[in-house]
Amino acid sequence: MSCLVKIRAFQDELSPNERKIARFILNNPALIRDYSSQNLANSVGVSQSSIVKFSQKLGYQGFPDLKLAIHEAVLLGADTNGGSEPEQLAERAAASIQDQLYQIKSEAIRNTIELNDEDRLLAAVDVLEHCERIQIIALGAGSMAARNFAAMLIQIGKSVIAEVDTYIQLSSVATLGKGDVAFLISFSGQSPRMLEIVKRAKKAGATLITLTNYNANPVRSLADVQLYSVARVGEYELPQIVSSTSQQFVVDLLFSQLVRRSPRAQELVTLSRRAVEKL
Repeated sequence: MSCLVKIRAFQDELSPNERKIARFILNNPALIRDYSSQNLANSVGVSQSSIVKFSQKLGYQGFPDLKLAIHEAVLLGADTNGGSEPEQLAERAAASIQDQLYQIKSEAIRNTIELNDEDRLLAAVDVLEHCERIQIIALGAGSMAARNFAAMLIQIGKSVIAEVDTYIQLSSVATLGKGDVAFLISFSGQSPRMLEIVKRAKKAGATLITLTNYNANPVRSLADVQLYSVARVGEYELPQIVSSTSQQFVVDLLFSQLVRRSPRAQELVTLSRRAVEKL
């Protein structure tokens, strides 16, 4: 995973000073190669120890390791956004709304791919492929991706529960057991209601797959398989568009893999398409 993607994903978990560091790095990744920790601290307006702590919070031993990772990301062209924030804003202002939205969604998908490596996705596919029942649970904006995923899974013969009402969600979770899956979509992973549902599903013996942001959160901490979505692309002002794009892309990937791996699923998708075409 590109360290720049990791920094962007971690932004909501950072302190104000750490956000200043993150913003400077994301806006000027190519410059970091020539900076010492003291140079960066002076440029951002924080202490040198803040730079060290920021590096360690991202999982690096110190700033030299972080600097090397940033340089590698720049060389690979990973999520550098093509310039500083003022330049990005100027480019977006000149672009049509169609071009802007295309660029935003493309970047959201690119970041989502980096957060979810193939092994992580295949682990989720394995669980979904061999389970008895699937309950998809989401609150708020994630409900759209949940409904779409349920509709796709039904096409390949999966037994799926997907209700948005919290009371029904809790009632349904109580019927789960070993061999069943609870698939939970929650960007923040902080909702008390969602956490209560997750705990009940865990107690019932269901396997838990979560789709949350990359930050540490209580919902994600209980999962057997953790998947990630993003809600931030630069300073884009409509994060709900980014998060819905990211969440939908993840469930599309899972469904595509399920169909690819099963001749029976391919047959059922064909039958479903033919039935719809006759309407």
